[in-house]
Amino acid sequence: MFRLKATSEIALLVGSFFIAIAVWLVAKQNDLNNQLISAKIVTEGSPDNMIIEINPPEVNVSIQYPKTLEYLVRPEAFSIDLKGISENLAGAEDFNYTTLNITLRNVVTRNLPPTIRPTALGQDVVTIGAKLHTSRARIIGKITGNPMKGFRLIQNPPRVDPAEILVTGSPKILNDTIHPEMKRIILETEPLEIEGRKESSFESVTVKLPEGLRYVKEDKLRVQIQDSVTVRIHVVIGEEERQKTITGIPISIKTLSENLELTYSPTQGHVTVEAPISMLEELNSDSFMFIPRQPLEERDGYEADIAVDAKFTDKIPPRIRDKAVISSFEPKAIHIRIQSRVEEVAPEDNLLETPLPPSPGFPVNTQPVFPEEPVQTKP
Repeated sequence: MFRLKATSEIALLVGSFFIAIAVWLVAKQNDLNNQLISAKIVTEGSPDNMIIEINPPEVNVSIQYPKTLEYLVRPEAFSIDLKGISENLAGAEDFNYTTLNITLRNVVTRNLPPTIRPTALGQDVVTIGAKLHTSRARIIGKITGNPMKGFRLIQNPPRVDPAEILVTGSPKILNDTIHPEMKRIILETEPLEIEGRKESSFESVTVKLPEGLRYVKEDKLRVQIQDSVTVRIHVVIGEEERQKTITGIPISIKTLSENLELTYSPTQGHVTVEAPISMLEELNSDSFMFIPRQPLEERDGYEADIAVDAKFTDKIPPRIRDKAVISSFEPKAIHIRIQSRVEEVAPEDNLLETPLPPSPGFPVNTQPVFPEEPVQTKP
């Protein structure tokens, strides 16, 4: 009987306690207030080589707080922190836009009591526009060593593919890396050794990136940022070239009309040609010709100085034409004269003055023959 009575009293006490808590909460609820503030969206911790745009830049947040702490509720005390905005969301040279979801967990309070808390957001989606700080950098191939004796490096610095790349970095690093004279970023490849070589080749080499700069690989789907980049160098090695002067080259100029006679002076010239040493040995006076720069006026009595050019004859193969160069020649002009062609006419035969040749077997009579006159006698 006593135990039953004690149990009833305990249950009554517990029930009364919860009722008191509920009454206290209801009463306490009357001491809370709600306020709508505009919280700024921030992207703390984002890379310094990015430009970020946020739309909208602020979002309305509902804040609940005790009335006694109302003085602490200010817009600057709240922010919406967007973490995880990586370079992969950025465009290389144009803004790339992405939508992100936000929740109450993104709302950050600065040094506020836990009784001041956000309860609702005005919207749960924002648009992020991101673009990298970038610049175009020119690549210069670096070569060390010398080709085999008798050969030379035809192009130095060599051709590089690609000739320029896109790099990213903070605005300060990009500005500090600009070459003062070239007014742009200049990057060199790792040195390529060509000592003793005699043949051309394509080589893959790494570009030296200064600290703080990274390579931006432009992809149609997304931007890829790499700490290193490899390019191709075209090493062009050829035989050393020399100059040679070839003399005694005949100048041959003709007219189309057979009734005109052309004379000119000088009748020979010389050229100076530059070519690989082995090809110079194949060139002689028959390898070149002189031609007028303009058509001749084919008429009787025409006389003038005309300009001429020197060129290879058709018998020179393309492998020599492609590498040999006529650097100079003489003469630059020749003096020509055109006149009608005169045929010599032989004089007619004089039968009285020119004796016929003797017939074979008969003696030649060199004395003139006169008819005999009759002898007259006196009676």
